[in-house]
Amino acid sequence: MDDLSAVVFDTAERLLGALHHGAGRWEDMTSAGQGRGWATIEEAGLPLALTAEEHGGLGLPLADGLELVQIAGRSPVPWPVVETMLANRFAAEDGRTLHEGPVTALGLLTADQRAFAALARAKQMAGALDAILSMTVAHVQERSQFGRPLAGFQAVQHQLAVLGGEVAAGRAAADHAIARIAEGATGDAATLPIGVARVRVGEAASRAAAIAHQLHGAIGYTREHRLHRYTTALWAWRDQFGTQTYWSRAVGRLVLARDAGDLWPMVTAA
Repeated sequence: MDDLSAVVFDTAERLLGALHHGAGRWEDMTSAGQGRGWATIEEAGLPLALTAEEHGGLGLPLADGLELVQIAGRSPVPWPVVETMLANRFAAEDGRTLHEGPVTALGLLTADQRAFAALARAKQMAGALDAILSMTVAHVQERSQFGRPLAGFQAVQHQLAVLGGEVAAGRAAADHAIARIAEGATGDAATLPIGVARVRVGEAASRAAAIAHQLHGAIGYTREHRLHRYTTALWAWRDQFGTQTYWSRAVGRLVLARDAGDLWPMVTAA
């Protein structure tokens, strides 16, 4: 991570964190409030984080740009920050003018662009999973039952361990896919780790959301609770740029297309 990336990360952590906590009910936000929020995001340069410097972007290295996407996942906001990052990157690649204002829909994408967008979603989901884990750990430490903190019960500790394992597995799968892309993997060599990442982080989202809601005693289902915001976002992101079924079949096709002798080297490389 270079100095520019460190500055961008710090800015994004503070800005998106403040917007996340200050947004209130997204459904109640006025158009003026939406405009002010997006203006601060644009002033920080976040919509240009995934765009190369020669095209007017910040020119962050690939891994750092997607780390910023993970930061956005930890503090979801009602503005399409990641979608606009992707739209500007793809516009620059296609020789089109960068977008002015937020972009909510990316339109028709090439196969490579769709795979990259799927990888970005995987990192965004990893960020949301990190936040859910922290939120759940804090909740069971603060709340008590029968005179002792919830965290003191063995059954709760077991569920927390499972939750932590799911979060770590999803994040590791996404990071591995990014490393493969950064090394220059293209075509099927890139599709396989991206597909594995999407499938694994999707599974983690399903299990983590169920455990977090259970340990919160179902209060997280209410719109007023932050857990509601994270889990509904995860369930939506899980089906975008390819569903669980789509990516599972993509991985299966790539595996079946290889000879039996190639299976173990492919598994260890992916």
